Amino acid sequence: MASTHKQDKRAARAKTKAKQNRVKRAAPEVELDPNDQRIDFESVDLTDLFKLMRDAEAISQQAMCKAFLSHPLLVLVFEQEGEEGAMDFILAALMEYREWSAGADETQALAWIESAEFQTDYVAASDEIAADNA
Repeated sequence: MASTHKQDKRAARAKTKAKQNRVKRAAPEVELDPNDQRIDFESVDLTDLFKLMRDAEAISQQAMCKAFLSHPLLVLVFEQEGEEGAMDFILAALMEYREWSAGADETQALAWIESAEFQTDYVAASDEIAADNA
């Protein structure tokens, strides 16, 4: 598990990124270069992913984490952004999910992610996916 300082830095970046995402969604659509093969993750609509996560969360929080972590979008994020960028995306997406699904504000969403229960379920889901892939 990352140090408290590193978690705080990630949380701050995620909050900033989540705010940028909200502002971008409110802004008019920008034409992307058709020759650019990279995906702009800041403008990706996560609604379908969030619906899958919500359905899985009805089973358990660990099932919700597994649905999130096993989604093909995360593979693309890791490929394009690397580990640091992927961690930022994951944190921002989870915060946005909590705001979307539970009407939580940023502070509540971050507290949910940092809770011991969520951390345990997240690690268990990650371990389960790793075992399935091995």
